[in-house]
Amino acid sequence: MNNIRVWDLPLRLFHWLLVFCVAGAYFCVKSAGITEGWLSETGLDWMTWHSRFGYAVLTLILFRLIWGVVGPYYARFTQFIVGPRKIIAYVRTIKLHTTTWTVGHNPLGAWSVVAMLLAFGVQAASGLFASDDILFEGPLSGLDPAISRFFNSIHHASEWVLVALVALHLCAIAYYSLFRRHPLIRAMVTGDVPADRPMDAKAPARSQDNAATAIRASIVLLICAAFVFWLSQL
Repeated sequence: MNNIRVWDLPLRLFHWLLVFCVAGAYFCVKSAGITEGWLSETGLDWMTWHSRFGYAVLTLILFRLIWGVVGPYYARFTQFIVGPRKIIAYVRTIKLHTTTWTVGHNPLGAWSVVAMLLAFGVQAASGLFASDDILFEGPLSGLDPAISRFFNSIHHASEWVLVALVALHLCAIAYYSLFRRHPLIRAMVTGDVPADRPMDAKAPARSQDNAATAIRASIVLLICAAFVFWLSQL
């Protein structure tokens, strides 16, 4: 079976590393409040690990924002972000059960990506200013008490927004996988989609995924990591 390379390796690594780091940050912040049981006896500073995962999330978000400009075809925001008219047209195809395989992000999925990047970006960035005066102080929390309180409130209030977005994302994956037979998870692992499916493009492009792509991604990642490390040392 012929396949079409859609998701380049750097983009796939970004996706799964973001899943791991977000889950790690959430697990650590919840573990920090546990005073009994084996989690409290590990001796780990859970809030320190929470901040480390947060720095990693911020690095990944910055990487994705830049990769959305300089990355391969399907990684670029200009390829998948569409206006309301195309979104409405796509929703109608779902209602009529005529949805074809969208090479890359479909119109609804595209805005889901934007929403999650924005939400996780705000969450990670607000953590830089957050402080609970006990277990955690972000590197920028000392700039101004009022600013710190403002971002601290955002950091705590947006938790359930993130949970809702993740739940919606998982439900969408389940729907397309079970009812539309679109192997989304496999595609995000292998990078390929089957070429024998009815598609929304007669001659879909193939994503560039070679050594040059990997080198470019490594440079972008190093720049983002260096910037976040600099922020963490302020």
